[in-house]
Amino acid sequence: MAARTTGLMLAVAGALASHAVAQPVFSVGRDGPSALPSDLLFESFGGVPVQVGGGVGMGMGRPGDDLNGVSMNAANLRAAKKFIICFSVDPLSVGVSRLRIPSFNVFDQANKNQAAGDVFLSTEAFEQGVGILPPPFSMNLFNNVLRTNQSPVYPTVFGLLPVASPTDHVPPDALDDVNAAMTGLPVPGTPTYFTLADGSPSLAFLPGTGSAADVYVDFDVTIGGGENLYAQFVQLGLQFGDDIDGLIVFDENMNAFFDHGDEVYFTLAPGSPTLALLGLSPADVLVCDTPGNAALFAQHGDLGLLPTDNMDSLNAIALEGDSAEQTIRSLVPPLCPADFNGDTVVNTLDVLAFLNAYTAGDLSADFNGDTVLNTLDVLAFLNAYTAGCD
Repeated sequence: MAARTTGLMLAVAGALASHAVAQPVFSVGRDGPSALPSDLLFESFGGVPVQVGGGVGMGMGRPGDDLNGVSMNAANLRAAKKFIICFSVDPLSVGVSRLRIPSFNVFDQANKNQAAGDVFLSTEAFEQGVGILPPPFSMNLFNNVLRTNQSPVYPTVFGLLPVASPTDHVPPDALDDVNAAMTGLPVPGTPTYFTLADGSPSLAFLPGTGSAADVYVDFDVTIGGGENLYAQFVQLGLQFGDDIDGLIVFDENMNAFFDHGDEVYFTLAPGSPTLALLGLSPADVLVCDTPGNAALFAQHGDLGLLPTDNMDSLNAIALEGDSAEQTIRSLVPPLCPADFNGDTVVNTLDVLAFLNAYTAGDLSADFNGDTVLNTLDVLAFLNAYTAGCD
């Protein structure tokens, strides 16, 4: 047991050291406990949200504005066209019970009332123009893993409220809601693409059609007046009443206009008419790679979500070593199902934590992911515990 514990702690220490500066840039929803404006961009600096743009710097700043989707030019972030999907969900999303690899996912965090303040990584890999990839690119788990916790103990944190580790249960409706997230700070002179939520008053002043499905571009998110239209809703195959929630832009020729060769990946908010037209879910990822045509790219089930869930933010993380597993291992603590309490140490405390959850009927103890709590979950956990972690 000592060797198992030491190896796990060293691996986590390495992950923390190598990714300590890889904090996300993000926005939050309205009326959260932190009382942060919903039209600003923040970076987590030492676990504290610090404004890095948005508001009047992105043509907003009016009461009621809500920054909905945000993306850097994903074409700059990778040499290959393979990636895993990074996303957040809204407070009503619950995820799908899956085999408990990794320990923290949407299902687990939703049961603790924490999911809306986190972002997650898909265990499956995707490729531009192709869609989901088979193993060994993907992990064949159709699951997700916690990438960034709202606070305070994890490799990356937003610094939001409530102050709680991924292992904690928090009261309902006490959580900041992550609305948008991307990797990397906006740099003056490079494009940042964004959308506003339906009902945002600044939609009437930005250079678009007034639709929440228009995508804008800004080369300096700290100085107002430089906002331009990247794509009208109709260019993306959408309708005026659609509302883009999550956004990834591959502006291949880097001219800040949607044209041939560009690809835009997005999710739509509940009630968007295109979802009903195509029979899709707010937890599905759509793509427009041909002007005027929106199509399904990734289904909710590929990401460990239910059709009734709602994906809020969207981001692409370049695939490392042609492996989703290798990419995830480089970004988060080791994928160790036996570490039930998430403290990075496998010991009898994990056994006690599992048994307490199992006795209480907590669905986090659904270890084998069959949605039923019974002795098969106990056996599955004990087998994982005995096997230990690499």
